[in-house]
Amino acid sequence: MINVNKQGVRTVFVLMAALMIIPGCMADYGSLKGDPALTDVFLNEEALPDYDYYYNGRANVPYAVVGIDPQYEFQDRVWHRIETRADVVKKAVNIRAVDREWIQGAEIVDPSGKRIGIWFSWYRHTTVKFGSENKVWVYSPYSPVRKHSMKVGH
Repeated sequence: MINVNKQGVRTVFVLMAALMIIPGCMADYGSLKGDPALTDVFLNEEALPDYDYYYNGRANVPYAVVGIDPQYEFQDRVWHRIETRADVVKKAVNIRAVDREWIQGAEIVDPSGKRIGIWFSWYRHTTVKFGSENKVWVYSPYSPVRKHSMKVGH
């Protein structure tokens, strides 16, 4: 007679379920791919044509500027549209003024590695998610740093 450990069987089923679910979740996410040539574009105060531009963060010092290929439906809930290429340059200059050493230009790529947009920020990370009908979400890169609480009193 075979002695079957119930805990072991449950563990195997959980692992099998995870192995089936995780690849499905990963398929809808893109990423940033650092590109020194794009960094140079922004540092040289240029904006590439053929993109719809947005910024995230404060108007005078944005966290990031993105250019999205117009064939994608950008879900811009936390982003503000930039109307002119001259304004794109102004936003990039404001980012550059904060910390020139850490700024980065990057491609925004889909799960297959196809470039669908460009990124400029001193943040080097974000979440890029794709949905049906060419919808794309680029999450805000901002992550508040937890500060030590200040003691009040004498």
